[in-house]
Amino acid sequence: MTIVSLLRLQVRSGAGDELARLYDDLEIFERARQSGGFRGGRLLRPLDDSGPFVVFAEWDDADAYRRWLENPVRAELGERIAPLLAGDVAAGELFEEV
Repeated sequence: MTIVSLLRLQVRSGAGDELARLYDDLEIFERARQSGGFRGGRLLRPLDDSGPFVVFAEWDDADAYRRWLENPVRAELGERIAPLLAGDVAAGELFEEV
């Protein structure tokens, strides 16, 4: 069974390009892969600039996602992108593939 996390990132006005660049430069998905249980992910930019960016990620199980949430590397990466966000980032919603 695959678990999918859905994370919404409300980005400050005009900071979308920088967020996309940082996601790539910081290798956020590769870092998640190194934590174990990460199968892949996508960063999606809204067509309407007022909407949130969305991160879809696939995990082996809910425990793999929990381990990523607790990983100190994730906290460090979060500090790097926090200035670009319009609010706090909560854990993503989890879904199971059916």
